[in-house]
Amino acid sequence: MRLTIISLLLSSTLALGNTLNVTVLGAQHNRSTLECWALDSGFKPSSEAGTAGTKSLDLGELGGDSQYTILPAGFNGGRHNAPALQWVIFLSGLAHITLPNSTAEAWVSGGKNGAILALDTSDVSALGHYTTYPSREQTIALEIPLGEGGVPGHSVLHVGACRGEELLA
Repeated sequence: MRLTIISLLLSSTLALGNTLNVTVLGAQHNRSTLECWALDSGFKPSSEAGTAGTKSLDLGELGGDSQYTILPAGFNGGRHNAPALQWVIFLSGLAHITLPNSTAEAWVSGGKNGAILALDTSDVSALGHYTTYPSREQTIALEIPLGEGGVPGHSVLHVGACRGEELLA
């Protein structure tokens, strides 16, 4: 199934100019990494009913069972790998992602800057990552697996989570 997620991504992650920047939980040399990516596909005017005249970005093929997850305030997800190549879109709350054997971290606030790509599955990362949810409110997350098209085309902007002006104010 080919989907275009318009309002959700426009309100959850940054478009600098015509590109979408997103924090990526990836892997290299069997270790999880954090990088800031700019997706290759650019925003285009929508002509679909209900969103005509707005900007949309094609995320490519999405697949599998998606999850709507409610994480209680202060929840500790422990050390784990991404269960699949997937978008994780935090709608509310706060996620703190850290990596074993590294000082790298990402703070992901739910809402307009809340989308990440989680790609550190157990076949590419031995130890995975840690995720805690330190806010005083519950965190709501959507987990949407990537389809057969796999990881979207992108450019790596830098090592580490997207931050500052890379994210929508």
